[in-house]
Amino acid sequence: MQNKSIESLIDEDVVYAKVLEQLGVEFYESRDKTLAEITKENNINLDNLLTILEESNSRKSREYLDLRKYPIRLIVAYLKHSHQIFIKDTLSYILKKVAEVENSEDQNLVQDLKMILPMFIEDFIHHIYEEEDRLFTYLSDLEKFVNGKLNTTMMQTRMDKFSVQEFALYHNDSDTEMKGIRDITNNYSTEGISDPTLRLLIIALRQFDEDLVRHANIENDILFAKGLIIEKEAIKLLDSKVGLN
Repeated sequence: MQNKSIESLIDEDVVYAKVLEQLGVEFYESRDKTLAEITKENNINLDNLLTILEESNSRKSREYLDLRKYPIRLIVAYLKHSHQIFIKDTLSYILKKVAEVENSEDQNLVQDLKMILPMFIEDFIHHIYEEEDRLFTYLSDLEKFVNGKLNTTMMQTRMDKFSVQEFALYHNDSDTEMKGIRDITNNYSTEGISDPTLRLLIIALRQFDEDLVRHANIENDILFAKGLIIEKEAIKLLDSKVGLN
């Protein structure tokens, strides 16, 4: 890794750019230099930097496997944390790069991104908070009810309004959300784009799309599956309580 050029590393993962920027490294004019050369020039400990980068890369796949072991409340907490990372880190970084792009040879693309991305991000954040208010709250209530921490009347009211299956059927698909951006960037292609900031923006968008797919898979494959199970338990428990009355 340390012998790869900065440009090739950033093409693989935008986290390299983020970490170097946080360390105050202005790498745009040294894109052809290797990671080892950049760290030496900027008095950065290469081993420590490699540890941070490798940990970041390995965390995603490890978390997906671990989440299958945990109850709904912890999965919901993880997803809420992911939402905050999207909002405070990923999307703010994308907006920052959009604002920094100037005098690019790809003016049509730049203008499209400057128009579309702020609106997309606003809608995306609205979707996140709606999901937390409705789906996550309902799943948390189901778990509380099954564990005896929510009364029957309140649970009956909640179940009259919501169902896990309905949420799953109308769950926004990350591919649909990103389709327009994918189209105008030619599937996040950086071929022929010399502007380093625009290249970095497109790479960040590509990685955000990949993160969204991973996030949606966690919701679809783990959260909804566990939600359907606990909802059945809650219905059975509710029926027994109503029958006793």
